[in-house]
Amino acid sequence: MTAEPVVMDRRAELKARHREAILDAADSLILERGKARFSVDELAERADIARRTVFNHFSSLDDVIMTSCTRTLNRAVDEFLAVTSVTPSSHGTSAALFAEITTAVKAMDLPSLISYFFGLLDGDDARAENADGVFMRSTEALTVELARRSGVDEFEVAILVSTLMNGIAAIARHWMVQADGILDADSRSLWDSLLDRFVRIVRDGYSTSS
Repeated sequence: MTAEPVVMDRRAELKARHREAILDAADSLILERGKARFSVDELAERADIARRTVFNHFSSLDDVIMTSCTRTLNRAVDEFLAVTSVTPSSHGTSAALFAEITTAVKAMDLPSLISYFFGLLDGDDARAENADGVFMRSTEALTVELARRSGVDEFEVAILVSTLMNGIAAIARHWMVQADGILDADSRSLWDSLLDRFVRIVRDGYSTSS
């Protein structure tokens, strides 16, 4: 009587494992090559699965890439929320929340994440447009959660998060040009100096408002 559920559970587990293997393989190839350029055959070989299995889970190679984008961004948001701890700010002010957020941002490995996303989008306008939607949804969810935790008005949090995201995007573009996409001690030092400069500029505005 219990054989069928057990079989179904195993099938579901195998299906989930194959899906994660495909996404892990895509991530590996993007990081290795610096671009989201690989064939389905290469992806299947890296994931150690049959070619047809890729299409049992995803409609196309681009579907794999965008799902990978979503998964990576969700992990980054989860990491960010974990770093900010249970209560980002106990003061209920935008200045205190900004200080907590920037501390969390500095603790994250953003250079690796930025390099990954530049390689993933690879100048593809359609992917960039889809990624914008993913970023927007993540930003909205992040805003709601930070407002709930901190007690700061959601509108103020939305402005703060938008400012931070736009700032990081500007830093990323400048950093990629200066670092030429290379991840090493010098490029990471450059990232830190650009981020510190951005934080100082924005903090001066927030420090007088709350």
